[in-house]
Amino acid sequence: MRTLTIIIPAFNEEKSIEQVINTIPNSPSIEQKVLVIDDGSNDNTLFYAKRQGAEIISNKRKLGLGSVFKLGLAYALKENSDIILILDADGQYESYGINQLIRPIVEANYDLVIGNRFINPGSFGSSIFKRLGNKFISTFISKLLLRLDIIYDIQSSYRAFSRKLAIFINNNIKAKYNYAQEMFILASLNKFKIKQIPVKCKKRKSGKSRLIRNPFLHFFRVLWMSLKTFIVNINK
Repeated sequence: MRTLTIIIPAFNEEKSIEQVINTIPNSPSIEQKVLVIDDGSNDNTLFYAKRQGAEIISNKRKLGLGSVFKLGLAYALKENSDIILILDADGQYESYGINQLIRPIVEANYDLVIGNRFINPGSFGSSIFKRLGNKFISTFISKLLLRLDIIYDIQSSYRAFSRKLAIFINNNIKAKYNYAQEMFILASLNKFKIKQIPVKCKKRKSGKSRLIRNPFLHFFRVLWMSLKTFIVNINK
């Protein structure tokens, strides 16, 4: 039986964390664990996650998404997970759809499967500025840097990946700020099998994103870090 670890990074998500965990479906013929990484929350996120039976890693202070990702990756590899899945704690991505995300890995041996918010019109519930920014970054990385045939939704955090890719990423990723772009670039340059599926991303019902404090600074920082990752790894 294959094993799946679902990693849920969380910071002050007490209003949504229970529903996110509650709506995770059982996957046929797959043994799964839910890991919530509480990144220094000062609300009741940790209490509600524990109440739903999730495994817990609790950071005393906020480390940031890149560090949280590496903590979750190390946990999943230690647990000998065959598949690792990232799920946001804010409920924007619907938990009950995760079986579609892992199916290409189980049935067709893909290494990375990403939810694409742009395939179906109206599936990206966000401001026009955020949609345009995400589209530009995805186009920049997919077309200008990697010269791929299609544009991938590289900013999407809704993704699942194989143990083989997890081991490679664990040994090579820096992920000091964010992991999504760096992970995709490394996977593409090293010929891992990548697929994307349509996904709907809803608007947040409560709170606001804690990852991006300054959208303009974030935009240019992601572009610079993506270019740097590409240059460092292109000839390896």
